[in-house]
Amino acid sequence: MTVTAPAPDLAEPPSAEPAERPPTERRSPWPRLRADLRLASRQVRRAWASSLLVVALIALPMALVSGGIVFAVSHVPTTEETLTAELGQADSWVAIVNGPDPSLRQYLDEPTWWELDRDDMTGIPANAEQPMPESAAPLLPAGLDPIEIGFGAVTAETAGGTGSLAAVIGDAWDPVLDGRFELHDGRAPRGSGEAMVSPGALQRLGARVGDDLVLTEPAASFTITGVMTQAEDPDAAELVFLPATASLRALQVDVTSTRWFLPEWSPTADDVAELNSEGLVVLDRHLYANPGAGAAPGSSAASVWSIVAIVAAAAAFSGYLVVLLAGAAFSVSARRQQRALAVAASVGAGRGDVFRIVLLQGTVLGLVGGVIGSGLGIGLGILFLHLLDDGSAAAFWGLHVPWPALVGVVAFAAIVGTLAALMPARAATRGEVIAALRGARRPVRVRTDRPLWGSLLLAAGVGLTAVSGTVLATVDPVVADGTPHPLWVAGTIGIIAGPLLLQVGVILAGHWLLTLLTRVLSPLGIASRIASRDAAANPGRIVPAFAAIAAVAFLSSAALGGVGVSLGSTERGWVHQGPLGSVAMTAYPSESGGDPGPLLEEAHERGRALLERSGPSAVGSVWSQGWPGEYDERGRLKPTDGTLVSPLLQDYVACSDADPDPNCVFPSRAAVGYHHALGVVAASDLEAVLGVPVPDSVRSAFGSGAAIVSDPRFVSPDGRVVLNTVTLEQVESDSSDRWNPDAGDGHEVDVAAIDLPQALPWGVVISPQTADDIGVLRGGLTLVAAYPQPPSVTQLDRLRADAESSSRAHPDVYMYPHLESGPPAPAGWLWLILGATAVLVVAASAVALGLARVERRPDDATLAAVGGSRRLRRGIAFWQALVIAGMGAMTGAVAGILPVWGLVLASGNNYNPPQLTDLPWVWLTLLAVGLPLAIALASWLVPPRHPDLTRRTAIA
Repeated sequence: MTVTAPAPDLAEPPSAEPAERPPTERRSPWPRLRADLRLASRQVRRAWASSLLVVALIALPMALVSGGIVFAVSHVPTTEETLTAELGQADSWVAIVNGPDPSLRQYLDEPTWWELDRDDMTGIPANAEQPMPESAAPLLPAGLDPIEIGFGAVTAETAGGTGSLAAVIGDAWDPVLDGRFELHDGRAPRGSGEAMVSPGALQRLGARVGDDLVLTEPAASFTITGVMTQAEDPDAAELVFLPATASLRALQVDVTSTRWFLPEWSPTADDVAELNSEGLVVLDRHLYANPGAGAAPGSSAASVWSIVAIVAAAAAFSGYLVVLLAGAAFSVSARRQQRALAVAASVGAGRGDVFRIVLLQGTVLGLVGGVIGSGLGIGLGILFLHLLDDGSAAAFWGLHVPWPALVGVVAFAAIVGTLAALMPARAATRGEVIAALRGARRPVRVRTDRPLWGSLLLAAGVGLTAVSGTVLATVDPVVADGTPHPLWVAGTIGIIAGPLLLQVGVILAGHWLLTLLTRVLSPLGIASRIASRDAAANPGRIVPAFAAIAAVAFLSSAALGGVGVSLGSTERGWVHQGPLGSVAMTAYPSESGGDPGPLLEEAHERGRALLERSGPSAVGSVWSQGWPGEYDERGRLKPTDGTLVSPLLQDYVACSDADPDPNCVFPSRAAVGYHHALGVVAASDLEAVLGVPVPDSVRSAFGSGAAIVSDPRFVSPDGRVVLNTVTLEQVESDSSDRWNPDAGDGHEVDVAAIDLPQALPWGVVISPQTADDIGVLRGGLTLVAAYPQPPSVTQLDRLRADAESSSRAHPDVYMYPHLESGPPAPAGWLWLILGATAVLVVAASAVALGLARVERRPDDATLAAVGGSRRLRRGIAFWQALVIAGMGAMTGAVAGILPVWGLVLASGNNYNPPQLTDLPWVWLTLLAVGLPLAIALASWLVPPRHPDLTRRTAIA
């Protein structure tokens, strides 16, 4: 039998007092957050392929940033490293910098930074100048035993003849100086007949440890006992370390480069002040580390802040690219996990949980990528430190790993990953649970406000750039008191901000632009129609991809344009010392005044002999006028009746007081100020000097008195050259405003026409007979050696060493050879920039196109099921790549030209300003058109995956 129990009476009796209800309990958010984090971690593991992609996208730039931090910080020495490189194990060193002056004072942590009291108007020292002390040792406290290390130059027998080497004179091998000087091989010298050399000198000498070091100037011989380097010098530096004999001490011509090291003496600040008044500065170990009030202003933090600024800029740009590309990957991943998110929502997960699940995936992957990237960055920094270590202390002070900065990199990576997942997380909360459970996809619609805001930003960017460019072209950079003009500063900021606004506008209006592009590409064929419509239907992965490409292309375009206009300006202003590939050896008399003719004749023979030893095909001589004037002790030209012959500049822009042109020339200067442009060359030397074959007709006219002109500005409208005879006073004071070339002071000569590849220092060349007829005095000399092939570095080093040795042996005339290689070629820099850009653009395109192929697998299967051929699917891949890379590269390239345009306008008042015609249009075209076409072709060549015909997609 079944008995039903009566239901309990839950109602309280009326007479009972109402019971107190417990206060409402607040639910803790942590359990829900832990559940969201657990689900996010599981989704990361399930979608391991996309997770690895996101981790790689975050880890690679973080590795570069971390490696840059380790590399840069390792180039900033610690206090102990600096003191070891400067002092070795000594307590201090002393150096002579000036004559005695009671106002001389130094900074304790920057001893080479010293000051004197000077007159505010003239800058002349307030106290009378005194001769420098010959040695610091007598000025030091008694009982000290300083180690004197001096520097000089010697000439030694090398593997190729003789050469000049720097010399360190003194007991550099003393154990007290260990760290300042480092012994690498062999042993320290034990007597006055032994010496050591650096690795670079050992190679140049062609010797080994145990061989003899033979000096020709001064004459001496030493046995090489070891290999040593100086802390601040690379291994390639060529030094010899010699004992401190009396004859070698005489080589120390510059007492200011000598150091007196004190093993056991630490002066106080008062002691340093006393030595300062004697013309000495001191570096002390204790005072350097604790300078107190004697510290140099801002000297320690400048390098650190420069590193921080560079790293911050690189991190910000890297983070921007990662947010865009990883955001596209998260967008695809979020759509692929729509069903799993819908299941979570169906069992109680709210929109906030769905948002956090996707967002936390970005945080988790950001942390993982940051940790992996930081670890890789440490290894990368160590690798480049060793690869670029040239042996000097400054190249690799030691491995400095800034752990707090690397922790900041990891935190930054987590923030970047979170930001990358922000928009996909927001989009994931808008889905319908039932539709997601059955796999339906809603069509993407264009929001009307985004095209509006994007268009406004586009117009604002273009307008701001135009206004800023107009301001830069019309406003002077500085005002009357020398401060920057506010409008010019604002224009400079605007010329950079305008293109950035333009790019932001393109991003905001990206989906709308894709729909417009669909209308243009649809009539071109089925492949272009499907590809463009797929791009418009998936803005979550397409817009970030071409925005990242646009950012890279913007920087590349600005860099290409900046390098192009800069090197173009350099090329126009380049002064060739001789024909390309030739060596010009100029002889300078050591003293002005008097007749330098005999000295130059002797130097002419010596110089020709030196050049002939280098194997040239021809050697020519160019005689110039030099400067025969003499000056008194106050720097004023002494009265003289000397004259010069100056070619009259015919084609120039005359200066105007109202609106001076930076390239203008005063008419007086055009008449008297170009005496240095006249060269005297024998007919037999013309081909070596000009660098081109000389026809017989030109040679004949030249011998008959005609001039050869390499600078067409000296040619008059009737095809002649005017040579004016002017006085030294006219050239010095430029006081010939009323100069009249028709008044009988000018001599006209015909021009022998010949095409020259470049302008030479001698704008007008005449024969010795013509020079004698006009009265040209020869006071300068340049020897030009022509070679079938430009001389090698070894040949040039040997030639320079021989010239230095000859100049020391004959100090009345100094000779120096110069290889004319022309202005720096821009192609190398442009290819480097374009190559780096191509790597980043290809990487961004690969990510975007890979995601597109993954997401298009169902559509690809459907297309294959209805008869779509592999050729059609290849064509779709081609057009997809062209849309993504083409839109990004074209937008970035056009926007990058705008700051360069502003740079050209801002430099309009400078001498030899850059010009827009210098823009590297070929490289810009390769960036904007060639690179997207190459990426599209590569995408076409990669065959599409075999379609899975069993897959089906529900369509809402």
